[in-house]
Amino acid sequence: MPFFPKTNEDVSQFLRSRSKSSLHITGGAHDHPRAETISLSQLKKGLVYEPEEMIISVQAGITLVELQQILKENGQWIPTLVAEESLQLTLGAAIAMDHYHPRAKNCGMLRTTILGGTFCATNGEIFKSGSRVVKSVAGYDIHRAFCGSRGRFGVILDLTLKVQPMPEMFYHFFAPIETGETLLRYHPTCIEESRGKLLVEFAGYKEDVLVDVENLTLGNFTVQELDEEKWNYEIKNVIPLRDKGKAKILSPEVEFLLHNVRKVFDPDGILTKFDFSPINSEVADKPVNDFPLRVFPMRK
Repeated sequence: MPFFPKTNEDVSQFLRSRSKSSLHITGGAHDHPRAETISLSQLKKGLVYEPEEMIISVQAGITLVELQQILKENGQWIPTLVAEESLQLTLGAAIAMDHYHPRAKNCGMLRTTILGGTFCATNGEIFKSGSRVVKSVAGYDIHRAFCGSRGRFGVILDLTLKVQPMPEMFYHFFAPIETGETLLRYHPTCIEESRGKLLVEFAGYKEDVLVDVENLTLGNFTVQELDEEKWNYEIKNVIPLRDKGKAKILSPEVEFLLHNVRKVFDPDGILTKFDFSPINSEVADKPVNDFPLRVFPMRK
């Protein structure tokens, strides 16, 4: 049966009591037949939310739906963490998997939204990294190293994230590949190749988006408008295709660096002992509640 910690101290004591045991981290009630499972589903509280400062601190077990609802009430969002567009269900899983979104090209990669957090190394030591301000020089950005770590460096307990104002209007459409250079002049928030077409998003103030749409019409663009459901479906198909190209073999230099980092966070080899096969990312309609304990190179 999975272990359901209710406090950070519960996580710490659980890890201290395990010596070289294989662990599987999840955000739900799922068990794993080949390893002990620790579920963070009880750690889902909102800790601090300052809309005027555009920062939020929440526990890692919060679902993306819950996080999105909190932000939406104040007209804010995290562009790369929209619940309906994500393959993960919880914040911890999205960060640990370094959830990719095509919107990141213009809105910033997921790791850039992480200002700080609380983490638990595999020896049970709880530590903090970063701060609750956008501009900080408080030591190394260890918190950002956990983005894409897939459990290798320990357990993510809570995170402080930078949020953005939510656009007033969205316009989603398909466009021909050959129009890409021209479309970039409109500064789309998202543009990605998908199945021989361009998947495009205009977002911003309503009047600005309407002007862009009108200019498309005047420019005789052949566009295929997408409703919200179709857009979400297309995004979920694009994400795993992009991720496949990111899981490359690590260079010896990077592997050596990661090995030294692992020795600090995982001195007993708890999280590195057990190895899973990669998730079948081709099945885009099945959300990922948890994540395998593997490491992939960080995106630039």
